[in-house]
Amino acid sequence: MESSLDLSELAVLYVEDEPVARMSIGAFLKRQVATLYTGENGKEGFELFTTHRPQVVITDLEMPVMNGMEMIRRIREVDNGTPIIITTAYDDEAHRCDLANRVILKPIIFNDLLQQITECLKVRENNGP
Repeated sequence: MESSLDLSELAVLYVEDEPVARMSIGAFLKRQVATLYTGENGKEGFELFTTHRPQVVITDLEMPVMNGMEMIRRIREVDNGTPIIITTAYDDEAHRCDLANRVILKPIIFNDLLQQITECLKVRENNGP
């Protein structure tokens, strides 16, 4: 994957309730980006977002406390430009979210995730702030 974008300066929020997925994908992302914030549910994710304002959000949908759909809706109320990538095991209408930029079906392939991040950032770069 060729890219003019430098992911090593990126701040990313990754929200996932499943500990094994959060640890493995989190470990991968930490090697790719400057700063990684991780949350276990949508409430924690939204709080991390409002505190740190990462450049990309990656989130699961089915989570306790606050699900990913509600977290995305709340993020969009305060910031409509940050790219949001959904990671989900579900490929049905109930798990679609027009407020997100991309959807990646689980199991996640690391290089596909990087490609989706890069593509979201290119679109944002081309469209301006």
